[in-house]
Amino acid sequence: MPIYPPLDPFPYAQDKHTCRIHHGLPDGLYVYVQDLNGDIWVAPDAAHQHPKVLGGAQAVLYAGDLTIEQGHIADLTNLSGTFQYDSETGLLAVWAILVQQGWEIETGGVRFFPADGGRPQRLV
Repeated sequence: MPIYPPLDPFPYAQDKHTCRIHHGLPDGLYVYVQDLNGDIWVAPDAAHQHPKVLGGAQAVLYAGDLTIEQGHIADLTNLSGTFQYDSETGLLAVWAILVQQGWEIETGGVRFFPADGGRPQRLV
């Protein structure tokens, strides 16, 4: 899998709310990054949040956002201004990891947004 450095190379501090994704997170909007070990980290969604999830201008395997509702993932995307992924395969790899961890992901909830601004595609 390709490694992507952040487009913004400033070495931000890690957000104090960053954690590995785990069951029991409160409902809400999150940004996520997949680190070079394949672990998925989240932080509450905020402006320009992706480079602060791991901090230190670290490269990642994938990034996007997700929504947790009633203990399951309602929406999983590749939306990230900092990393701008244009790989369906990477998003499906993140989906597979989350399913393996026991997350229920809403049918139709995995949405891929093409970098060219085309219509989003529902992958799963």
